[in-house]
Amino acid sequence: MDITKSAQQQVHDFNEAITAWFRGETAKENSNEVLGRLHQEFVMVAPDGSVKTYSDLATWLPTVYGVKPGFQAVADEFIVSFSADNLVIIVYHEMQKSSSVINNRRSSALFITDEDGKITWRHLQETWII
Repeated sequence: MDITKSAQQQVHDFNEAITAWFRGETAKENSNEVLGRLHQEFVMVAPDGSVKTYSDLATWLPTVYGVKPGFQAVADEFIVSFSADNLVIIVYHEMQKSSSVINNRRSSALFITDEDGKITWRHLQETWII
């Protein structure tokens, strides 16, 4: 599978993993289903402008286990912004839905592959769509 298809699959797989996490539908010991997809030097710029690192997310993740029973995250409208042998930037739309709240985001994510061919999220920029 080429890196662009792998990156798009990573977005889908991550959304499934975070959906299951927020719903409490996976074992709490399975935090690696979420965190294991992120590079150890991962940086995220959240829609509110705050910056989160891998360490920040690893600390936060256990606190949100099972807190959104009706949560769902779905991604579509993928655009390959840039691609090279071992990295790709993907832009996509993400809809997050919980009981009565729906929010939409436009996200830009940088994925890299290591020497073993494992693809990980290296950077994520999220912007709310109002």
